[in-house]
Amino acid sequence: MKPKFLVERGQALILIALAAIGLFGVTGLAIDGSARFSDRRHAQNAADAASLAGALAYGNLTADPVYDANGNLVTPIDWKVDALNIADDNGYNGNHVRSEVKVYLCSEHDASCGPGYAGSTQYVQVIITSYVKTYFARVIGLNQTQNTVQAIALAKRGGPLYEGNSIVALNPHSSCPGSLRVGGSGNIILDGGGILVNSDSADCAFEQQGCSMNLEFINGGGITSSGTDNVDFDACYSGTPSTPSYGSDQIVFPTDLEIPDEPAECDVSMPGWFNSDATTTYLHPGRWNEFPPKSGGGVTVRDKMYMYPGIYCVNNVVKLTDQHLILTSDSTDGVTIYIRPGYDFSIQNGEFHLFASKSGEYEGYLIIVASDFSGSPDTCIIDGNSHDEYTGTIYAPYCNLTINGTADATAYNGQIIAYEVKLNGSSTMSFNYDSDANAKTKRKVGLMK
Repeated sequence: MKPKFLVERGQALILIALAAIGLFGVTGLAIDGSARFSDRRHAQNAADAASLAGALAYGNLTADPVYDANGNLVTPIDWKVDALNIADDNGYNGNHVRSEVKVYLCSEHDASCGPGYAGSTQYVQVIITSYVKTYFARVIGLNQTQNTVQAIALAKRGGPLYEGNSIVALNPHSSCPGSLRVGGSGNIILDGGGILVNSDSADCAFEQQGCSMNLEFINGGGITSSGTDNVDFDACYSGTPSTPSYGSDQIVFPTDLEIPDEPAECDVSMPGWFNSDATTTYLHPGRWNEFPPKSGGGVTVRDKMYMYPGIYCVNNVVKLTDQHLILTSDSTDGVTIYIRPGYDFSIQNGEFHLFASKSGEYEGYLIIVASDFSGSPDTCIIDGNSHDEYTGTIYAPYCNLTINGTADATAYNGQIIAYEVKLNGSSTMSFNYDSDANAKTKRKVGLMK
C-alpha cells in the first residue's frame, strides 16, 4: 500500500488574502480616517465663516423676524443666503450629495442651539453635514464617512435704544409710588415715542399723581410695562392708546446695560480748558475735574457759556445753576458730557441749548452717567425753562431723575433713560423722539461656539 500525503498547497494564498483585507482595513482607518478628520476641520472653519457672514447680514436688518405656523423663519431670510454662499465658497454647497447646510436663527423651531442660545433672535446657527468618500475602507464595506459640525455667532442688530421709547425707567422692582411718576399741573406731550417701565412690581410701576396734569401721546407711543396691571392713571387719563401694554421682556438690570466705554478724553493728559472775553466763557473738550469751571488763573467765568463740539469727561458733579446759556452749535457737531462713576448732575434755573454729538463713538449721546450701581441711585435734576432745548439721549441708568417744568415750551428732542423718572411741573414739556438724533445700540457680531 502506498502512503497517503496531505496536500496543503494554496493555503498560503488564503492567509495572504485575509491578511490583505486586514491590511487594507487598517490602511483605510489611517488614510480615510485622516481624510475625515481633515474634512471635519475644514467644515468647522466653513461653518464658522458662514455663521459670521449670516450674523453680519442679519445685524444690518431693521425688520423683526416673522415665523410660520411651525415656528420657522418666513422673513427676513436674505441674510441666510450670505451664510449659504460662504459655505459654498468653502466647498459645502448643500447639494445633499457632498454636503448639507442649514442656517437658522436660534429662535427657530428647527434650530438646535442649546442652552444659553435657544429661543434667542440674537444668534445665528449654521450646521454643516459633509459626506466624505472612502478609498481603502471600501474593502470592509464602508463607502463614505460623515461629519456634522455647527457654529453659533452673535447677531445683535443695531437700532434705537429701548425700542425708541422717549422715557425709560429701568428699576426692575419698584415700590410705590412707582419708578415712573408724572404729576403737577402742566402738559406732558410725547411725540413719536412712548414710555417704557421696566418694573415687574405687582402694584406700582407707573403712577399719574392727580388729574391736574395732562398726559398726551401723538404719532404713536403709549405706556409699556414688563409687569402686569401695574400702571395707575389715577382715573384721570383718557388719551390714546387708552390701555397700557403689559408683559414686555424685562431688561435685566444692570446686566443688560450697554454703557459706552470711557472716552479717551478722561485721561489726565487731555485736560479741558476755558477762556473768556467780556461777556462769554468758551469751554473746550477734554477732562474736567469740575464742570463748569470756576474763575481762576486770572480768568473770570461768565454766566454765558459756549461749548465747543466734542467730548467732555467730567470727574465731578455737573452743577449748572443760573448760568445764562450753555450752547453748542447744531450746524457742525454737538457735545457729549460723560460723567465718570460716582457722580451725577444738576441743571437748574438757567437757559440751556444742548445738542448731542453727531458722529463718532458717542453719536446721539448728550449726557452719559457711568456709575457702578451699588443699590443706591444718585439724584439727578433738570429744571426746564421756556427756551431750554435738549437734543439727544440723556442716559442716566443709575440716577433717580427729576424733571421739573417751570415755563412752557421746554423741548426734549431725545430720550430720557434713568433708574427712576419723575416728571413734575406747571408747564408744557414736550418729548419729541427722532431716531436720527438719538443714540443707538451698536451692531455686534462675534463667534460664540
